[in-house]
Amino acid sequence: MAKKLVLLCLLLVVLSVLPLGAEAVVLYLEPDSGEYAPGDTFLVEIRINTEGECMNVVEANLSFPQDILEAVDVSQGESILTLWVKTPTINQSSGLISFIGGIPGEYCGRIAGDPGPSNLLGKIIFRVPGMMVSESKENIAEVKFLDSSQVLLSDKLGTKAELTTQGAIFKILSEPGVLKDEWQEMIERDNIPPEPFEIEVYQDPLIFEGKYFIIFSTTDKQTGVDYYEVKEGDREWKEGRSPYLLEDQSLQSIIKVRAVDKAGNKRIAEYTPPVKPKPFPYWIIILILIGAGIIWYFITKLKRNRTRNRIETHV
Repeated sequence: MAKKLVLLCLLLVVLSVLPLGAEAVVLYLEPDSGEYAPGDTFLVEIRINTEGECMNVVEANLSFPQDILEAVDVSQGESILTLWVKTPTINQSSGLISFIGGIPGEYCGRIAGDPGPSNLLGKIIFRVPGMMVSESKENIAEVKFLDSSQVLLSDKLGTKAELTTQGAIFKILSEPGVLKDEWQEMIERDNIPPEPFEIEVYQDPLIFEGKYFIIFSTTDKQTGVDYYEVKEGDREWKEGRSPYLLEDQSLQSIIKVRAVDKAGNKRIAEYTPPVKPKPFPYWIIILILIGAGIIWYFITKLKRNRTRNRIETHV
């Protein structure tokens, strides 16, 4: 009994000197409340608070009441995530929104030099349908993170951070009022094209059966990139995504990629194939040799004729 008591005391001493665990990383929505009427369009920001932890991957899965709200889009503008393993997708029939994004290096909190909060992951654009079927004066729309959401620490082990989530609850009125369209207002303010980017050509036996393809990516800090278009030489523009299999496998065409943001602003990147050196014109050497041979033949013949004439003269 005394031995067990000693062991218990030792355990309490050890626990008392151990550092407390790190604060949990928080995924939250902003605003977390509001009141909207039929026909309104509003934005909900997905943000993260690392509480001093350093992370580099976020998987966010959210649910919303699909009979009350319509998820129109998810803007990646101003997001700290720049590597998208899974771009934001919306399943309206199931009321689900999901994405997986990463950060080169790591993110440990507010980015130095940023005048505002630099913890934005994305913006959900919600629209309230024009007519509400409920007979009540208001409906409650809850948007929340699912338990499958996770944040991975940048410890090179992919350790899951202890995670806390905070959703949002909105009141949806049954009667329309003065229409609000926060998304349209944001689009109208956006007159800046996506960031400059480059096109890179690759060939890998494990991708596209070893055929040539291109890689490209950019960001848009306002409304986010909507889609990309690719043009090879005189061919028509085609909507595409990276990696993109080239039609011209000879790599002789000028390649253009056009990034278009949600507001319609465009940025074009261009790849010009390197000029291949022309093969050396060996036929010129052959002609020179033939010409030199002919000249040598006639000179030699002329000398022989002169020598013969001299001999005949002396005789």
